[in-house]
Amino acid sequence: MQFIRLSLLGGIECVTGGGDEVRFPTRKVRALLAYLASNPDRHHSREKLASLLWGDSPDEIARGNCRKAVSRLRQALPADCRDCIVADSLSICLRSDLVEVDVALFEHLAACGTPETLERALALYRGPFLESFEDCGEEFENWLLTEQRRLEEVLRDILQRLLDHYLATGGIDRGIQIALRLLAMDPLQEGVHRTLMRLYMYQDRLGSALDQYNRCREILASELGASPSAETERLRQELVKISTSGSESTLPNEDDMPERGGIADALSIDKLRRRRRDNGRPSVVVLPFNESGQRSHHLGTGIAEDIAVELGRFHAVDVIAPLSAVSYTGVPSEQAGAELAADFVLTGSLRLREQSVRLTVRLVETASARQIWSEIFECGIADLFDTQDRIVQRAVHSLLGGLEAAELEEARRKRPEEWQAYDLWLQGSSALRRADLNGIREARRFFEQAVAKDPNFARAYVGLAIARLNEWACFSWNHWGFLQEEALALAQRAVELDERDHRAHCMLGVARLFGGDYDGAQRDVNRALELNSNDSDVLAHASVCLAMLGEHEAAVETGRRALYLAPHRPEWYVGLIGNALFTGREYEEAIETMLQAPQALCDTPAFLAASYAQMGQAKDCRPYLEVMNRHQRVQLGRGWFPEETSCIDWVLGMNPYREPSDVEHLVGALRKAGFD
Repeated sequence: MQFIRLSLLGGIECVTGGGDEVRFPTRKVRALLAYLASNPDRHHSREKLASLLWGDSPDEIARGNCRKAVSRLRQALPADCRDCIVADSLSICLRSDLVEVDVALFEHLAACGTPETLERALALYRGPFLESFEDCGEEFENWLLTEQRRLEEVLRDILQRLLDHYLATGGIDRGIQIALRLLAMDPLQEGVHRTLMRLYMYQDRLGSALDQYNRCREILASELGASPSAETERLRQELVKISTSGSESTLPNEDDMPERGGIADALSIDKLRRRRRDNGRPSVVVLPFNESGQRSHHLGTGIAEDIAVELGRFHAVDVIAPLSAVSYTGVPSEQAGAELAADFVLTGSLRLREQSVRLTVRLVETASARQIWSEIFECGIADLFDTQDRIVQRAVHSLLGGLEAAELEEARRKRPEEWQAYDLWLQGSSALRRADLNGIREARRFFEQAVAKDPNFARAYVGLAIARLNEWACFSWNHWGFLQEEALALAQRAVELDERDHRAHCMLGVARLFGGDYDGAQRDVNRALELNSNDSDVLAHASVCLAMLGEHEAAVETGRRALYLAPHRPEWYVGLIGNALFTGREYEEAIETMLQAPQALCDTPAFLAASYAQMGQAKDCRPYLEVMNRHQRVQLGRGWFPEETSCIDWVLGMNPYREPSDVEHLVGALRKAGFD
């Protein structure tokens, strides 16, 4: 007995399990099959089916036509597939165990609601349900329109949830694609227009952002007789302000990359490849804690992230990046663990009552869904940090067995002295995850308030350094103007306050690298990795730093580890690690990595072109060459660089290699790719 696959989204197609196409003789036979497949395992009365498809005929003729259609449907199916139709004198049914229907799978995947299942559902949606289906009577037409609208609502929900996911995890290019598809369905969503403008702004595609504003304004005027909101107008003013000369007319036109349509596939392939590991270490993911009765959910997410960071200090365990887990709130532990390639899942809930906190924590094994450990912790807010330490201790003991007290103590970072400072830092970290300029500025305000509350809180200084880097690098696209002195001062202060803060050492290493202190940069980057080999943000930065320092093998392995630990990650990972892979002469892997986000950083197109050139694929370099030339013109127009600065000089300025051989390697590849 064989099964069949039936596609109803975007038209009707039917193939056997062996891949042979099945054709049906008439539109009414196809309509009958589609209706049965939309409600599998349900026994439909013959009278109802006759009325649905032949309601304009006398009853006897309608019933006769129904009998003929069922017979012809059976005959059209291969002999070993005909048992999927169950019919008796009163009713007809389609067996779901013998027929795979895309609509049922589409709705099931949508209901699962994880990033992977939502992407799979989106890939199934080839077009509207039974698109361009021939006329089969008024009653059938009414049913068809109802189903089309219902499934379009499911699609709209999928797109919105995916957009939220990519915004939360920094997936800029994929977020742009999802936003465009949402607007194609409903161009009156002003909030989505603004989101798209911000995403274009993040990529320094200011012309595209302002074109999007104009489309928004025109559609609101023509359809609603309305003008853009004050929020949309403020965003437009911000775009003009940071443009080349403050004039919309000078902004560059839209650009594109040949691989943009395949980004979703590139992301999926990379995730599957990175999951393959056999290092003997258990892996764990900490999901955001559910919060009861809280308006803001920064606390549950922030505490979970903090626990994950502390777990990451133990080198005998792999800890999945907290940012990758943010979209898995409420997802069953075993499903989250499977998609994130984690052997164990730490999950929990919290309730904040005035000056006390109640935390319920569970550790679950992914493969068996077996609970390994659970415990309830109740404490005052001032004791929350001790409670977090106890949670980490219990989790590590369950994962690795006994640890000495000294080993646990050595792993701890310095705790904040003020609860309010910690809460402000959590809010700043939450705002920093947003891919927009306002989020970065909001994060800075929170970190500044945290410093004011607790001047000895090292993490607040690190947050300020990262916020300044993100604002300057992501929204000015100027890695030369890294604000090296300010970053250096903030990172040095953080290290002075807490020598065991790995992120402080990482930022200090980056600042020293751009300041030309290569030996100091190497010491701090290595110290950051020694303190925590699981923080994927640090690993991504360390990867490119090690590449600049000439430590090619370490750079490549560090970058690969960052990508493995962060299956859902910000696009800047791709830019930094793609750079490291190119510098390490891993050209094919560099291309595969950077194709997931070809405009992750302003120099990513240059490293893509250089990698293609080194692979002997000069014809593939031109789109990236054109984009880099556009970026260079914009930067020169802003007056930040001498007019005679070449594109190669600009790229070299953003990549301060220590070894002359690495400079020669990059320059040679760029010239081979066609750069002047």
